[in-house]
Parts: sequence; structure tokens; C-alpha cells
Amino acid sequence: MKHTSSYLGMLLFLLCAAAFTHYLTNTRASEAVPPHAALATFPEQLGAWKQVEAQTLTPGALRELGAENYTSRTYVNDEGATVFLFIAYYATQRARSTYHSPQNCLPGAGWTLGDHQLHPLGVPPQLINEYMIEKDGAQMLALYWYHGRGRVVASEYWGRLYTLVDAVTRGRTDGALIRVILPLSAQQSQAQARQAGLAFAQSLLPLLPGFVPD
Repeated sequence: MKHTSSYLGMLLFLLCAAAFTHYLTNTRASEAVPPHAALATFPEQLGAWKQVEAQTLTPGALRELGAENYTSRTYVNDEGATVFLFIAYYATQRARSTYHSPQNCLPGAGWTLGDHQLHPLGVPPQLINEYMIEKDGAQMLALYWYHGRGRVVASEYWGRLYTLVDAVTRGRTDGALIRVILPLSAQQSQAQARQAGLAFAQSLLPLLPGFVPD
């Protein structure tokens, strides 16, 4: 009975995902997205974290990303910890324009995904993802979630379902991928990186609605 319930649940997810794809790729509608600031104006100082570098994607990477706008930055804090922040904002997820899951993008860039955990973030708490990633002997801790229309969502499947519901009920499909990566080193353990990364992610929450509207 348990296996049957799991199978039916997975089947329901697949059917909803198919409905989501069909609806969004075959519906042409103008979306009433609230006014918001460009990510290029995202703060260079976040508490104890200060921006030290901003990265620019190549034209090819931009086409592949398909986002309305993005920011890719490096921050450091007073203790020397480093955070790589990446935000990709999509004004619409119709016409096959949607989030690129880190579960696909990171392996595509040569990173191996390791242990996965979920962490609560915000009040009330909502879950975000944590993955250990490794490439050429370098290890990093990756935190990410899907953000938009007032939600913080870890699951790609739930993100799609919420987007379909909001497309029908609110006439909106906008949202963003938020990714925070911290390198591990002899000076920063996994536990220390996790603590720093979650604190950094928490500091993003009150700022994000100005750039990724609720």
C-alpha cells in the first residue's frame, strides 16, 4: 500500500508537471508584475558582508540562462569568509523560459553533487537546499532556493506547481533562483560554512522583495 501511494504521488507530480509545461508554453498573456529594482542595483554591503567583485556572464551563457536580469557577486566578511551570490530573475516563465536547476547546471559545469540537506529559513520557516559539491579536489557548500510571489521554495516540483497556480489565479509567473556558494578550506569547515551561508541567506530575505516582488 505504501509503495502504491508513492507511485500515485509521483504520477500526480508528473501529470501536474506536464500540465504546467503545456499551459505555460501555449498561453500568451501579459503579466501584471509589480514594480521592482534591477538586480544591478543590489546592495554592495550586507551587514558584515562587503562585495569585492562582480562577475559578468558571456553572451552565450546569458542566452542559455534566459533570465530577465541577474547578478553574480563575491562577498567577504570581517572574518575572511567568502560567499558567491548568484540571482537569476525571470519576469515570466511562459514560452519555455524558466529556472535552470542547480542540480543540472552544477554537474554541467563539472561539479559533483554530494550530500543533500534541507534547512529552514525565514519566519515562518521555509525550506532551502544544501548540497556539498566538489570539482578537481575543491569542495564547496551550495545553498539554493526558488523565490518569488511571496514564497521561498526548495523543491523544483513544488515551485512548478505554485507557478501554475499563480499563473491561473494571479496572472503571474515571475520569480528567481537564489544560489549561495561558500568554499571550504582549512580555515573554514563545512559546519562553519553552513553557519555563515545560512546567516548570509537570512540577510537576503528582507531585501529580495524589492528585486523579486511578492
